[in-house]
Amino acid sequence: MNSNILPEFHLPTEIFIKQSISNNTAEIVSRYGKRIVFITTNKDFEIYSETLLNIYNSLKNAGLGCIIYDELSEFPNTEEIDEAVSFVKKTKSDVIIGFGGVNSLNASKIISLLGSNYIFAYNIFDVENLPNPPINLITMPAYPAFGFEISPIFYIKDIQDLNNRVYYNLELYPKATIADPELSLQASEMRILKTSISSMALATESVISTQNNDIINTYALKSIDLIFRNLPVAFKEPQNIVPKVYLSTASIMSGISFSVSFLSVSLALALAISSKTEIEVDTAVAMIIPHIMEYNLTTSPGKYVQMSKVMGEEVREITVIEAAIKAVEAVRKLESDLDIPQRLSQFKVSQSQFRGIAELASTYPFIKNTPRPLSVSELETVLIAAF
Repeated sequence: MNSNILPEFHLPTEIFIKQSISNNTAEIVSRYGKRIVFITTNKDFEIYSETLLNIYNSLKNAGLGCIIYDELSEFPNTEEIDEAVSFVKKTKSDVIIGFGGVNSLNASKIISLLGSNYIFAYNIFDVENLPNPPINLITMPAYPAFGFEISPIFYIKDIQDLNNRVYYNLELYPKATIADPELSLQASEMRILKTSISSMALATESVISTQNNDIINTYALKSIDLIFRNLPVAFKEPQNIVPKVYLSTASIMSGISFSVSFLSVSLALALAISSKTEIEVDTAVAMIIPHIMEYNLTTSPGKYVQMSKVMGEEVREITVIEAAIKAVEAVRKLESDLDIPQRLSQFKVSQSQFRGIAELASTYPFIKNTPRPLSVSELETVLIAAF
């Protein structure tokens, strides 16, 4: 097969989404190996230590070797990754479990890849094909991770320039994803709100991607639908597990869509913003997405109408453009109702930084499938509009 010809849909990952499914971790993991290393940041270990230790004991009771590696900082860099890889190689593990938030999941992906190869983390971004496949990877998101629990993509900070670097490799699809909505009861409500909005952002851009197809469109629109119907409930009833089940599902559906559509200008700008400021990626995505939707509106009005409908907007007896605008307005209203920051000016950011942010964002691969081309100057204009 010509390597340039890719399938319209490819998902090799087993997905487990169910309340209390983490209690069955040993049974699931045993399919892939017997020597397990959990990868988690020190911040995630601090929050989820009791849960992790319960899972650890269940693996031990099942006769599986298990080690928890929690030496990574909250925002791991390439140097820390190399230290973790060295540790993993000494354990001769055959399964890596990424447990926690997006940073823990990203770290587990690169560690699984480097754990079976001989290359430093900062060099991985210049290598497309590695001689050995990654160590078997399983992801366990502690809350909706806006698609990164399943997508074959990771981002990590380069120790040299502190910029977020991105790597994409189809071999990074996890062998399994175990999403237990009960775990998100331990996460901060604002974290869940922002990551769920980020899931929605990736889904909206998947709908308008030039790589969109009917299968991806279905997943993306359903993800948007689930988020709009359940996020307000989760906001009002933080201990209600029901909406969290749907938000976990929406996150994975968004990740499936994004993995194929490969478009998210909001994520590209968010990674650049996070590199140059102290704003976290999910916060930046939530701020940027209404402006990205507005920028692309006239290129795909019919697709925006589809989004308006699943967002619960009334679109009968109005023009297509008016109906499309309702999608942008619905996102702004949702963020306002949830107290999500919508302006860069709410943070310590100077407009003098925008050019550098735009230049960095233009280097990420997530902007190549946009229906309306984006130059550095246009990216800068989006940032100004978001200020």
